[in-house]
Amino acid sequence: MKRMKSFFQKSGLLMMVMGMAFVSCSEDDNNGTEIPGQDEGKKPAAVVFEYTNVETADIIEYCDIVVEYNDGSGVKTETVTTTEWKKTFTTNLPCTYTFKKTVTLKVDKDMAAAEKISYIKNGHIYKYTIVDTDGKSVNKTGGSSHVGTATSAGSKIAEGITKGSLNIANTYTFNAEGSLK
Repeated sequence: MKRMKSFFQKSGLLMMVMGMAFVSCSEDDNNGTEIPGQDEGKKPAAVVFEYTNVETADIIEYCDIVVEYNDGSGVKTETVTTTEWKKTFTTNLPCTYTFKKTVTLKVDKDMAAAEKISYIKNGHIYKYTIVDTDGKSVNKTGGSSHVGTATSAGSKIAEGITKGSLNIANTYTFNAEGSLK
């Protein structure tokens, strides 16, 4: 009986302490410090967007690659000469980014004669962070990676490139709240 009484006393004391902890907490008062994960009061204003095109050394050697993109300030075209081509933009919301990659065979290289060629079918990575007017994150981030290497006979890859199988087009549209559509 004595044990039972001690158990109930300790349980009661524990419940009182827990009750006081709940009463003393206030979710709207953070004493002037930023609470990680709390985005109250921050309004989405812009997106910091990073796009990376990924290629294999074989494709760089045997192909000409051109990326046409629009970051909201007009269409630009660049030639890809490295295995990673990367662009980072910061644009006010709402906004749309477009990327179009075109791969063609180099005239001075004979890909069809190569025994094996490594390639990436849909090689791109994107990531983004939505920020407020001060450039601070409003805890909205995202992204995706589409990078997988394969190997095939040079003649087969050359045929696919002629048909446009390594060409890609991507569009990313963000609304005024910073959501990717």
